[in-house]
Amino acid sequence: MKHQQLFSIFILSLIFSISAFSQSQKISFQGTLKDANGRSVSDGVYSVDFKLYNVESGGTALWVETAMVDVTGGIYSHYLGGNPLDPLNSAIFDQTLFLGIKVGSFELVPRSELTYAPYTFAASTVTCSGALGDVKYSILNPMQFEAANGACWVPMDGAAMTGSSLASILMRDTLPDMSGLFIRAQEYTEGNDAGRTTLSPIATLQSGEAGPHSHTMEEAGAHTHNHNASGSNKGLAYRNGVETSDGMDNSPGELNLRYVQPLVINSGGAHEHTINDNDGEETRPKNMNFYIYIRIN
Repeated sequence: MKHQQLFSIFILSLIFSISAFSQSQKISFQGTLKDANGRSVSDGVYSVDFKLYNVESGGTALWVETAMVDVTGGIYSHYLGGNPLDPLNSAIFDQTLFLGIKVGSFELVPRSELTYAPYTFAASTVTCSGALGDVKYSILNPMQFEAANGACWVPMDGAAMTGSSLASILMRDTLPDMSGLFIRAQEYTEGNDAGRTTLSPIATLQSGEAGPHSHTMEEAGAHTHNHNASGSNKGLAYRNGVETSDGMDNSPGELNLRYVQPLVINSGGAHEHTINDNDGEETRPKNMNFYIYIRIN
């Protein structure tokens, strides 16, 4: 009984500090145990219950952890949340909290209000951004994106999403696979997407297609080629630049002979045009690739 009464009059003082919440999810602090006369308690190991409340007195503990603490000179150190069986619940840190300490069967009073610093625990635990079914482009890879936006986001890679909130709404167990695809808006009024209507299922694949079109090329028009003949082909005779009746005029003057055989082509001959397409594997505009994620919970 004397031992229990001794603990009931301890005076508790706490010095809070922040541990690396996002990694270890713990709150570090130091406590000092003294008796009613202000003297430190005897050195030793004590069993202590640590409790978090949202009221200064009474109420029900929102979180409880039991730990063995080593007291030296009345001072001890402890990490709230250090026991993996009793991890801290970040959801309770959106309100004012009070720390209760229970040694043996007696809880020390008054409870200590947590200062501002421990509330950063809630901020360090990522709350999912956006709304269910939202889609986001990002340059962050999946691990980086989850760390910044929450585990409720996943890549749109065709994987299973069985048991997710999105699966229950869409009545499907797999994600759309956006690998290497462009996004096109759903038809709202019909007329822009000939392959879909306003009733078409959402997030379904549409194969690539080249629409009907034509290429216009001008043909070579009717034209004449003058061909210089040779040999025995009869032509025209000129003397001093004047045409003679035949090519055998023996009158004085300089005789000029010109043999001409006209070649007439009335239309373009048979031919073909080759269009160089650079041997590409697909038709595409300039583009930039991003990760695409969807919120499923």
